[in-house]
Amino acid sequence: MTRDKFLQELRIALQGRIPQAQVNGHLEYYENYIIEESRKGRTQEQVLLYLGNPRLIAKTIIETYGGGIKPEGQTADTKQKKQKTFRLKSWYGYLSSGLLTIVFLFLLLKIGILLLPVLSAFVMISFLVYVIYRIFFGKK
Repeated sequence: MTRDKFLQELRIALQGRIPQAQVNGHLEYYENYIIEESRKGRTQEQVLLYLGNPRLIAKTIIETYGGGIKPEGQTADTKQKKQKTFRLKSWYGYLSSGLLTIVFLFLLLKIGILLLPVLSAFVMISFLVYVIYRIFFGKK
């Protein structure tokens, strides 16, 4: 395989799957890489063998880009994916808070009023840990 054939196959595999500016950027990168490695003394065949199948490279690029272009021409909406993940994390936070409350009430009824200060301190500390977690890690 020659450099031109490699770049042509890469272009065909990327065309229409990611924006044209990205296609051009990746083609330029691989062309420069092949030229630079050839200047270092490697043959084009060695460089192309090292790079591998251009269709596999294109597949990796498309997956990295976020799944390609939607049919209406817009890129994949990563913000919506992040919102779904955030909602899932919030759901776990509500579930854990609810479970802690149920455990607290159960222990309160079973153990009695004597341990109320200890249990309330435990709940307050748990709540503070949850709030600190949400402040520092919940918005990522």
